[in-house]
Amino acid sequence: MPELTIMTFNVENILVRFNFRRWERERLATLLDIESDIDRANLIRTHWNVINDENRVFTALTIGETDADVVCLQKVENMHSLEAFHDRYLRRITGLDYRHKVLIEGNDPRGIDVAVLSRYKIESISTNRERTAIIHYPDEPKEERVFRRDCLKVLVKKHNKLIPVFVCHFKSMSGGRPETKPIRDAESDMVLRIIEEEFQNPQEEDWIILGDFNDYTETDGVPDSDHGLTALFDNDFSIDLVKRIPDVRERWTHYYPSERSYRQLDYILCSPSLAQKNEDSIPSIIRNGQPFRAKRYEGMRWPRVGFYRPKASDHCPVVWKFEF
Repeated sequence: MPELTIMTFNVENILVRFNFRRWERERLATLLDIESDIDRANLIRTHWNVINDENRVFTALTIGETDADVVCLQKVENMHSLEAFHDRYLRRITGLDYRHKVLIEGNDPRGIDVAVLSRYKIESISTNRERTAIIHYPDEPKEERVFRRDCLKVLVKKHNKLIPVFVCHFKSMSGGRPETKPIRDAESDMVLRIIEEEFQNPQEEDWIILGDFNDYTETDGVPDSDHGLTALFDNDFSIDLVKRIPDVRERWTHYYPSERSYRQLDYILCSPSLAQKNEDSIPSIIRNGQPFRAKRYEGMRWPRVGFYRPKASDHCPVVWKFEF
């Protein structure tokens, strides 16, 4: 059976633009007392370029640490920014070279998309961005596009064998977890429907769903049922590979500073068939690029990582090596 290493990573904005929040603009202007709008704009642009450059260096180093064959990313602006990151950072810094690149513009109004880099041929690509369904909001159900970004399907080929990979980035909890849960419920339901349409017997086929699902099913091993991911786990539909990590305090992929909480928001799910073929394979969570504010992590960090920033991302990548 061929072997493949796959990863998911929310890279926290691989962008070719900058958009500072108001308090950041004001803080910069106050510290340096810039009076001219032109000078202030140039200052912000310079500051953004310096910080963004270090962030991307750490992002590249973190991906390089995994040496993954297939890299699934969330929060990439467009193909231009993906290629620029690959050519200027990832390849130069780590030596990794991904010949196959995929990005299809999704539904996010900010222009952040899911993307794939692969060493191996991508046999086919399909988007589900146009899928619609009734979303059961508390005030009024509405029929609208389900995915806030996309559920991007790629068919990766190695040694004449194919593995279907579905890359997702669900609705964030911004605005409140209960308030945004109906959208993640709909997204999870739709992913289930897509898999069931794809395979006559999904549990007996090999497939992977991964990405930033923006919700958690436990906190340090204590189950939490108030999430919007139920459809993906009911009746053992899929296997959450991160749950194979024996130390429950080491399953976190994201740190919320305001709540001081460590939780898993990033997932690699696979079919029961694929899980059984790789029953001893445990995924890794890479934290070298985490800022020092995530104090639970006491391992090695990349030099010059800051308390808040620069950093590789506010998410940790999840990496899994498997046979299929």
